[in-house]
Amino acid sequence: MSAESDLFAPVKRLFEDMGYSVNAEVKSCDMTAVREGELIIIELKKNLSVHLLEQALVRQKTGASVYVAVPKPKKYSPLKFRDTLYVLKKLELGLIFVALRGEFSYAEIVCEPLPFVPAAENKRRRAAILKEIEGRSIDTNTGGVTKRRIATAFTEMNIHLACALDIFGDMSPARAAELTGIEKAQSVLSMNVFKWFKRVSRGVYSVTEEGRLGIMEYPELEKYYTDRLMRRREEENG
Repeated sequence: MSAESDLFAPVKRLFEDMGYSVNAEVKSCDMTAVREGELIIIELKKNLSVHLLEQALVRQKTGASVYVAVPKPKKYSPLKFRDTLYVLKKLELGLIFVALRGEFSYAEIVCEPLPFVPAAENKRRRAAILKEIEGRSIDTNTGGVTKRRIATAFTEMNIHLACALDIFGDMSPARAAELTGIEKAQSVLSMNVFKWFKRVSRGVYSVTEEGRLGIMEYPELEKYYTDRLMRRREEENG
């Protein structure tokens, strides 16, 4: 594991090569670089962390341009690091990577501490999120969990249709759409993504045993739609 002090020499050379006068440990700042009245502060750490960002933001109060310098990740990928860079840019912090290679170590500027320019609003992404929210009836998911099925709006449509077929029996997509209010019933039944449905004759579908087992993995939604459909059946039967 490298020490923070290992970062100092490569970063010092980087700024001296650009004509800056570099000093260490100035008023709690790990490094400073000055050129023609311009003040830069560099914080050296072994890894990026919230604490490092807090320190850097405090240094910004001096009016200086602030960089954070960390060892370059061994498996660095610009694509995977994209979101981290976005955070740093939004905080108007610069980032320096130090490739630690003994006497051949060197530092490189990854991004400059420039004024933040907000990204253009992704209207398509926003619309997709709102559409997904509108397509859900009850919230059965738990935020932050992993390795667990998520009940999406599409999942709900499949559960609703499977419950309808289970309660009312085999039916046409038109009848399924009428019972459930799902305009895309024909598409969902024919696509049969979860293998929950079976076409038993032309224009008629049934729910499979796999479908009956599948909806039981979402007990809250299964109960919600079963209760609704049972009331509907009682109304139709008078």
